[in-house]
Amino acid sequence: MNENYFMGLDGFVWFTGVVENRNDPAKLGRVQVRCLGYHTEDLNDIPSADLPWAHVMHPVTDPSMQGMGNTPSFLTEGSWVIGFFRDANERQQPLIIGSLPGVPQSEADITKGFNDPEGEYPTQSIMHSGHGLNESDVSRLARGKEDAETHKSLINRREIQFKDIPTATKPHVSTVSTTSKEETAGSFNEPSPRGTTTTGVYPFNHVHESESGHIKEVDDTPEGERLHTQHTSGTYEEIIADGTKTVKVVGDNYELIAGGSNIYVRGNINLTCSGTKRELIEGDYILEVGGDFTRKIGGSEQVKIGAGESGGNLEEEIKGNHGFNIANSVSGAVGTTEKGTAKDFDITIGGKETRTIGGTLDITTADSYTLVSSKDIGFIASNNISMFSVASTSISSGTTMTVKAATNLDIKSEAVGTMTFIGDSSAISFTGSSGTINLSGSGSTITTTQEVTANTIALTTHTHTDTEGLAANITSAPNA
Repeated sequence: MNENYFMGLDGFVWFTGVVENRNDPAKLGRVQVRCLGYHTEDLNDIPSADLPWAHVMHPVTDPSMQGMGNTPSFLTEGSWVIGFFRDANERQQPLIIGSLPGVPQSEADITKGFNDPEGEYPTQSIMHSGHGLNESDVSRLARGKEDAETHKSLINRREIQFKDIPTATKPHVSTVSTTSKEETAGSFNEPSPRGTTTTGVYPFNHVHESESGHIKEVDDTPEGERLHTQHTSGTYEEIIADGTKTVKVVGDNYELIAGGSNIYVRGNINLTCSGTKRELIEGDYILEVGGDFTRKIGGSEQVKIGAGESGGNLEEEIKGNHGFNIANSVSGAVGTTEKGTAKDFDITIGGKETRTIGGTLDITTADSYTLVSSKDIGFIASNNISMFSVASTSISSGTTMTVKAATNLDIKSEAVGTMTFIGDSSAISFTGSSGTINLSGSGSTITTTQEVTANTIALTTHTHTDTEGLAANITSAPNA
């Protein structure tokens, strides 16, 4: 009989076997496979290194060309595979078309063929999942229900779930606000892994697990649809049936955007940071709040405006009230730096200003001090009022001036003292029983162009001249 060696016309010779080596020196994703019926299990007869290299067929969704697609194939030592020989007669060019799951009964026997030479697969327990012998090779996560709950990654996710994460509360400012209320602290939890609905039901959950424990789940369970991607460290992203998305990073998180970023949140945002938060904005910072804006600071607050070379301004406009309560001191300065230009402090108050000071009030000016009122100015002291001027002191009244003392009134000049009344009806009146004017200086003079009326006038060492005379042009003699 004539033999036809043309591929495809020389018959279809297929096989099942076990992968014993995947370290392809050509890095084509090939594996060395021991084929049942064609190779023996005796390693002395056919060592693993002498087995033929088998190409692995990829699906049509994988181009397997120039780095594109999923490469290399994911077959491990110990994997059971099925394929055919491209050379039906020689049987030295195997091609693997798939792998065969089963139920491993025992660990790998490194002394025999059809086993993992390194003795790693199958094993009593896979470290990242707990998968062992005498159970289906299908992932526990894919088998669902009780099997899924025994998977180490899911157990770990439930054990390290963040709970009772506190949220911010508004400040209670009862001393300055009549509407402020004490707010009860709130909290939130990391969503439950896999959600709360029935999910991961076999055969709808399609799971990919890597050797180190990376996991991808595409779960099509009716009404429990999920997408889950997890790193072996525990960092994961999960989207559950209602569209809720959870991203948990167990290490540090970096997000770098070379262009712009637009974020829209239609609901509420809670941001809780257990450490320090820093923000650096090299351009402008525009914040618009449609409702109330509150800040609650447990420590101190420091604000520096104009930290750059050109300086800056603080401009505020408040259409309502401004209330504050400071427990300790207030210290400030205006225009005291060398860089300052305008050094004035101007305040305009449309209504009344009331100040209550528990201690003393000291005002020191390097220039003039002017107090102007369109109406009255009143000074009231429970004890004394003292005014001192290094130079002159002037007190002027447009109409009447009244100086009143409940007990004694002393007006004293340590040099030349002059009191002048130029009005037509000027008068000094003492209504008490012992009103006295004492002039003790050597050149003391009382001059009047009108009458002086008194019960008793005592003049000592003086000259008394009445230029008009006493009702009859008579000059009065001095008192003896």
